[in-house]
Amino acid sequence: MQRNLRLYLVYQVAHNGYFWLPVFFLYFSSILPAGEVLLLEAIYFFAVVVLEVPSGYFSDRIGRRLTLLISAGATVAAGALFALTASFSAFVAGQALLAVAMSFNSGTDSALLYDSLDALDRGGEIGEMEARAHTWGFAATATAALIGGALAGWDLRLAYVLSGLSGLVAFGCAWQFVEPPRSGRRALPPAGQLRAVLARLRNPLLAWLFAFSVVLVVVAHVPYEFFQPYLAFLFADRDTGVYAPTPLIAGLLVGAATATAALASTRAMALDRRLGTRAALLGALALEGFIIAVMGCLVHPLVIALIALRSVPVAVSGPIVNARIHPRVQTEIRATYLSVQSLAGRLAFSAALALASSAVGGAVMNAPIMSDVLLAFAGAAALCLAALAVTSRCAMR
Repeated sequence: MQRNLRLYLVYQVAHNGYFWLPVFFLYFSSILPAGEVLLLEAIYFFAVVVLEVPSGYFSDRIGRRLTLLISAGATVAAGALFALTASFSAFVAGQALLAVAMSFNSGTDSALLYDSLDALDRGGEIGEMEARAHTWGFAATATAALIGGALAGWDLRLAYVLSGLSGLVAFGCAWQFVEPPRSGRRALPPAGQLRAVLARLRNPLLAWLFAFSVVLVVVAHVPYEFFQPYLAFLFADRDTGVYAPTPLIAGLLVGAATATAALASTRAMALDRRLGTRAALLGALALEGFIIAVMGCLVHPLVIALIALRSVPVAVSGPIVNARIHPRVQTEIRATYLSVQSLAGRLAFSAALALASSAVGGAVMNAPIMSDVLLAFAGAAALCLAALAVTSRCAMR
């Protein structure tokens, strides 16, 4: 189990090597109309929805190690497909592979960490270890975004080549993982497993954290989806025809955002102790909604500094939420539970993207269209924040 703990941080670095992160919207939109670009993102989230719970069940039933090996292998295949093809149908396949990579990792990495700590009688360290893993992961994303954005100024496909290579490193780490021992029963058949997960939502705290996590997934992904066209509108007149600066600027912004998030994640548990879980989580969600609202109201270089904070809410809330969930969920349903929670959030965002795609249609993305979509998301975030604030006191008694 000690080997798992040593390799876990390296695995997080490799898995989070998202060199494509600052350029995926730019790459897709350089080939496809805006409606198809948004549809591709909706397809990705729908694919994750389809795979999220089966992947969690696979992890609980078959094992953490093999699940992570599948995730890393899909990362390699997705990187190759995006780098070597350039059509809507090929991109759909690439998005499906990327969904496999994300869904098979989702929840299983955290479950592997907790199971390994629990086997060493160190389960109480999960919050601090999660925060440390988040820090390493965000730092890796920051570095990858800087490199990917810089190289993509010459060729957008280079970012996907590097992502595939990072997936190979993750595969090597997963290969060396040791399957943690199971302290509880084996996973139930699928229907029974799902009933066991839903039964845990009778716990008021778990139910509230579930709802919070769903809302945060939706709200946190909005700046992620729209910061690239936002930058494109700001710096459209800087393209020399030889080197396009927008990918580099996007990479710098992603690097700044994830570096800031890495720093924030180191303080997550301290913030939880100081402010309390309720204030820390609601404050994180409020910050994300504020960022979206400002992006929708103003296209100005000064807003870039605010966008750089877009990953902080996730960095702060992730360790806090997981530290509350793990001790309250049995080993045999842990990955399935986290997958169901993630599925609900991704399903909600997939539906929101599909609605946005339908509203935009075949129009070319422009500043007014982007503003309307962002302000609609900001309004929905405000309503959800109010509902969570009202219900939080009862849930956290």
